[in-house]
Amino acid sequence: MLETLKSWVEVGLFIAILVMFFGLIAHSNMRAARVIGWFSIAWGLAVTIIEGYGWYSKGDWIIVPARQFWHQIDRGSLAAFESVLERYFPTAVNAIGEWILDWPAWLVLGFVGVTFLIYDHIQFVHTVAGRRPAPAWKRVLTWLREAVRPNEEQA
Repeated sequence: MLETLKSWVEVGLFIAILVMFFGLIAHSNMRAARVIGWFSIAWGLAVTIIEGYGWYSKGDWIIVPARQFWHQIDRGSLAAFESVLERYFPTAVNAIGEWILDWPAWLVLGFVGVTFLIYDHIQFVHTVAGRRPAPAWKRVLTWLREAVRPNEEQA
């Protein structure tokens, strides 16, 4: 009885968190690629923390491949992804997909997250009205020059 109540409370809490999350996204100007990017990076950090905790408790750093992580999260979608790769794509694309699924999960999730964040930034720059801002590397270079230059107040 208590276990059933506990599972219903967990489901209710999960649904409440999802409703709040998507409600905040709907009422803000936050874009979906940004949310997916940060979510993916957070999952990558969580996998790294889990691996680190395993290293602390067992003494060996066991790297979790992306395939194993995906299998733990949702077996059906991994099987569907692999069958679509085999059935509809050439052998070279299938081999690349299998190779990437053997990479560490934190690396794959981080790469996916950074890719979504870069895409979001590019889309944001294209929507800015007026003159386009300077590229990020030029802004960083200008900031570094200003930071290295001595202040005239100190001289």
